[in-house]
Amino acid sequence: MKRATKCLVLAAGAGRRLRAKAQSKPLARLLGLPLIERVIRTARQAGLRDFYLVTGYQGAGLRQALGDGRRWGVQLHYLANPHWQQGNGSSVLAAQDLLEEPFLLLMGDHLFDPQIITELEAASLDGADLLLAVDRAPAGYCDLDDATKVRLQGDRIVDIGKELPSYDAFDTGIFLCSPRIFPALAATLPEDGSLSAGVRRLAQAGRAKALEVKGRFWLDVDTPQALRAAEAALLDQLKKPTDGPVSRYLNRPFSLQLSRWLVRSRRLRPNHLSLLSFGLALLGALLMALPGYAALAAGGLLAQIASISDGCDGEIARLKFQASEFGGWLDAVLDRYADGLLIGGLSYHLWLIAPSAASWLWALAALSGVLLNSYTADKYDQFLKKRLEQGRRPLRLGRDLRLLLLSLGALLNLPFFTLVTLALLNHLEVLRRIIWLSRQS
Repeated sequence: MKRATKCLVLAAGAGRRLRAKAQSKPLARLLGLPLIERVIRTARQAGLRDFYLVTGYQGAGLRQALGDGRRWGVQLHYLANPHWQQGNGSSVLAAQDLLEEPFLLLMGDHLFDPQIITELEAASLDGADLLLAVDRAPAGYCDLDDATKVRLQGDRIVDIGKELPSYDAFDTGIFLCSPRIFPALAATLPEDGSLSAGVRRLAQAGRAKALEVKGRFWLDVDTPQALRAAEAALLDQLKKPTDGPVSRYLNRPFSLQLSRWLVRSRRLRPNHLSLLSFGLALLGALLMALPGYAALAAGGLLAQIASISDGCDGEIARLKFQASEFGGWLDAVLDRYADGLLIGGLSYHLWLIAPSAASWLWALAALSGVLLNSYTADKYDQFLKKRLEQGRRPLRLGRDLRLLLLSLGALLNLPFFTLVTLALLNHLEVLRRIIWLSRQS
């Protein structure tokens, strides 16, 4: 089947249960972005560029807020549905004269993993008129009482509705449709204007199928409670499977809460946070280079704060769809400079209080170990992700641990011991990776 290139998005409803959050539900902000923008930009990640938005309640405000979509690299077409109160089926019918080939159908208030779209298109309609992504075991943050239920017979949809007494799966709100959905909706509109009614009619004719997307993220955001659940779920997705123990249990919990607050700023960019984190590390290095315990301790504390804030740039980038190859590269470069400066500051402090050649030799060993640790991390993490997919979590000692050790060493006034520890730990970790990777090949 030819790949669906057009996407119909329903954004016509009043959303009364979210009225306290926004006058128009599609514009209710979730971690810095309106719901409808998250839907469109997620679909763009799946390769879609041509969107048809059906508006109804507060439609003019929605068009003014979103514009033509060019700033996101998409094209937005607006379709006004004056009969939106009849149900979301009538909103789908508003596009019947414009969509003559298979198309994706999304809800303007459903968040989802873009991989669901990819899987739907890979499965294709295969003789059916409609293919619905369903989930037999949704995650705990989904409000299952409010969700639309689906009864199945194999991969064929038998019935659909919110009040089904018995069911097998839940409707994710993501469809691949042929234009033949329009006659089905037109036939049911006089008695029932819902999309489910049209799907039910296709199901009765054996023309509606389901694709299970077990384990994929999706969430219907209809209520303030669902909005809070969506926020928690999106923040939880920012955790990396390759996080080291310090990141996982110390840095990430703090950085997520910081990102949750920072993402509200419309001007703040991820690269700004990369520079901020580097600035904190630079200030910490300068303080550690000064004589006296107070400056050393303050510098060590700033090093750990920089380590925590270093996670925010990537988190904000993912939350606001601003990730870029340059941003990732810039962050990596600044991290290497920051590591070198922090070790240099600690080494200079040690030389001030106990000048000796041994101090600089251990400083050089620590610095080379840190750089080699960073250099070998990329290839190691690629293998690490494969092991994580198999349910195993191999050991990973990275920047999170070394900055914590450096910070603690400064706070405990143990600069020489800290340099020796960093040198030995990083070189041993590089050696361990070499041995571990050699056994995987």
